[in-house]
Amino acid sequence: MKKINAYANTLAEIEALKKKLEALENDEGLKKSLEFKKKLEDLMSKYGVSRDEVINLLGGGGKAASKASASDKRRGTRPLKVYKNPKTGETVETRGGNHKVLNEWKEKYGKEKVESWLVF
Repeated sequence: MKKINAYANTLAEIEALKKKLEALENDEGLKKSLEFKKKLEDLMSKYGVSRDEVINLLGGGGKAASKASASDKRRGTRPLKVYKNPKTGETVETRGGNHKVLNEWKEKYGKEKVESWLVF
C-alpha cells in the first residue's frame, strides 16, 4: 500500500510540475529573459569572453566586494554612545549594546538607570 500511495503522490507532483512549467513557458518575461541569455551567450562565445570577465566588466567586483557592499546597504554605522557612571566617574564608549562593563552596570543598577547616564 505504501508504494501505491507513493506512486500516486509522485504522479500528482509530476502533474503539478507540468502545469507550473507550462505557465512558465507562457510567461512573456521569461521568454525575454531566455532570449537575452541566449544572445549574451552568443556574444560571449563570439568574442571569447568568459562569464567572470563579463561580471567584472559590468562592475561585479568579486565576492568580497559584493559582501561588503551588501552589508553597507543593509545597515549603516551605528552611532557612538558614551555612558558616564556618576558614582565612579568611569566612562564607556560603545556602538553596540554588548559591552562588558555596560552590561555589568545594567545588572547592578538596572537598565533604565544606566540609560539615563547616556552623555551623547
